[in-house]
Amino acid sequence: MVSFTRKVHRAWSAVKWGQSRRHEAGNQGAFLGGIGDCEEGILQPAIIVQSHRRSGTHFLIDTLLQNFQVARDWFQLEEDFFSRLGRMPVVLKSHERHFGEKTHSRDPWHSYLHWVAATACYSSAFHLHIVRNPRDVLRSQYYFDRKGHEPRHQIAPTLSFTDYLASPSSRDPEGRLTPPAYWCAHVSAWGRRSDVLHLRYEEMCLDMPGQLGRISAFIGLPVLHRRWLPSTAIGRNTSERQSQLCAADWGPAEEALLQAAAAGFDLPRLGYGLETEGQIPPLPVPQHRRYQPAAVSMIRPTPAYAAQMDI
Repeated sequence: MVSFTRKVHRAWSAVKWGQSRRHEAGNQGAFLGGIGDCEEGILQPAIIVQSHRRSGTHFLIDTLLQNFQVARDWFQLEEDFFSRLGRMPVVLKSHERHFGEKTHSRDPWHSYLHWVAATACYSSAFHLHIVRNPRDVLRSQYYFDRKGHEPRHQIAPTLSFTDYLASPSSRDPEGRLTPPAYWCAHVSAWGRRSDVLHLRYEEMCLDMPGQLGRISAFIGLPVLHRRWLPSTAIGRNTSERQSQLCAADWGPAEEALLQAAAAGFDLPRLGYGLETEGQIPPLPVPQHRRYQPAAVSMIRPTPAYAAQMDI
C-alpha cells in the first residue's frame, strides 16, 4: 500500500519533471524511492550488455543466458522488465554511444516514474562492454544496413563498401561522423571507464572458460552447467548471404579510412593494428562492481580530425 504522503511526493515530482529541462534533473536530483511496492534492496541488479552494433552483442547475450542463472528473456532499458528483477538478474541490451546516454535523454521514457526506475536500475547495473575487430564490425554492418534490418539505416543496394565507409553515418545524431569514426568515438568513450567489464569478441571465441571466469567474478554469479537455448541473434548469416550479391572486401582504401578515423581519437590499445601516438592505456580492469552516477559527456574528435572532416 502506497502512503498518501508518497503519492503526493510522486505527483509533485512529476509536475516538476514536466516543468524543468531533463538535463537539469540529473542523477542527484532524481526521485530514487521504492519502485512500486518493492522495498529497497529486493530487486536484483541488471546486467547490461553494451556494444557497437555487429560486435558480438547477441553472442555475449546468449553466453549470459546459457551459462548464468538469469532471466531467459533479454530486454532493452526502456522496456518493462522490472517485475522480473524481483526473482533474478535480467540481461539488457544497449548500443549507447557513451555511459548514461539513454538515462540523460527524454526520448525513451513513458513517464517520470519510468525514467526514475530505469535510472536507478542503470546506475546499479553490471555493465559489460564487448569490442570486436572494427574491420569485421564495419563489413558486417555494411551488409546489415544493405539488407535493411533497421529500416531507418537502410542504404541503397548500389552503394559500394568504400563509399559507405566514407559517407556520414546515419547513426550519428549530427550526421558528421563516418562509420569508422563513429566506431572510434564509441570505443574511445567506453574505453575510458574502469567500472565496466571489457570483453573482446575474439578472446571469447578462443578462451570461453577464461572469459566466463572473468564475467562470473564481475557479476558475482557462479558459472552453471551450460543450458541450450535458441540464439537471440538478429540478422544471422546476413553477411554470408549478402556477400554473394555484393562484394565488400577490405583493401587499402578501406584501411586508409579506418586509420584516418583512428588517428582522430584517443583509442585504448586494442591490438587491432590501430596503434597511434598519445593513446590512453589498454582497456581497464574494473576495480569494483557497483556503479556511482557520473556526469557524462560525449567524446569528440580531436581538433585535427575535426578540421579534416570539416566538423
